[in-house]
Amino acid sequence: MATWVLLRGLMRDKRHWNGFDQRLRQRGFRVVTPDLPGNGELYGELSPLNIADYGAAVWQQLEEQGAVPQSGIELTDSYRESGNMADTARVGDTNVGPIYLLGLSMGGMVALEMARQRPVLIKHLVLLNSSAANLSPWYHRFNLINSLTAFLLRRRGDRLHPIESTIIRLTSCRHQHNNELIAHWSQLRGELKPKFNNALRQLWAAFKYQCPDALKVPVSVLCGDRDSLVNIKASNALARHYKLEPIVLAYCGHDVTIDAPAKLAHCLANITSGYNQGEPSIDGFAGKQNLLEDIQGRELELEPS
Repeated sequence: MATWVLLRGLMRDKRHWNGFDQRLRQRGFRVVTPDLPGNGELYGELSPLNIADYGAAVWQQLEEQGAVPQSGIELTDSYRESGNMADTARVGDTNVGPIYLLGLSMGGMVALEMARQRPVLIKHLVLLNSSAANLSPWYHRFNLINSLTAFLLRRRGDRLHPIESTIIRLTSCRHQHNNELIAHWSQLRGELKPKFNNALRQLWAAFKYQCPDALKVPVSVLCGDRDSLVNIKASNALARHYKLEPIVLAYCGHDVTIDAPAKLAHCLANITSGYNQGEPSIDGFAGKQNLLEDIQGRELELEPS
């Protein structure tokens, strides 16, 4: 059973996947959704000031949950390259193989650091609407004007927290007027209230993050064509850096997991199926296909709702 590890971004946690993790489980994957220090169940912890420490914290969580081998176990590149259970490591009574890693926004930066720290444990890395300071100017990585506009145009109501309403207005192009979703996320904020100093620390860590020059892990770069928070040029820069073409998801904002969850789940399933068929690259997902185009007969075609 393939394992997908899902990492969210700034001040978000496992509760904000909005059912996307369950979609992957329904496809037969094991799904692990760690929280970053300072977020979710770890809201009481102090958020680190550098992305590398977030990566180390996630690795620790994965070890504790038995999703990856303990750090003391020596592994070779054949562990990642083989899809056979005979080549997986044994942790307790469970066979665990290399993981598939999806990182959204700041979560993509954490995923990149995890690939730098322990590449042999990662089968494939997917970066979704992410960025790096050594590749893109700050105004491509964080659209200040759109953020202020989202705050002014946010939905208002007794059950709608202004921050959550602003976030959904900024990160989704399909749910900007979804009061039910905004109210739900507002409730989540009240249950495990994130700390303002942790938000600043996470923002600083993301602001100064520089991605590795090269990776020892296969990578795909995905981005929404209607992302109001992170300019699509930031994803293009990551793709060029790693000699890829970005996979552009049509009619999607920053948080593709709520704008087009079924399509993204299908995309990730195709990545894993490519490896199950013994192919070194994933046909249609190695950066050769622009999903803005009209693709006849393909389930991946995204239509506006």
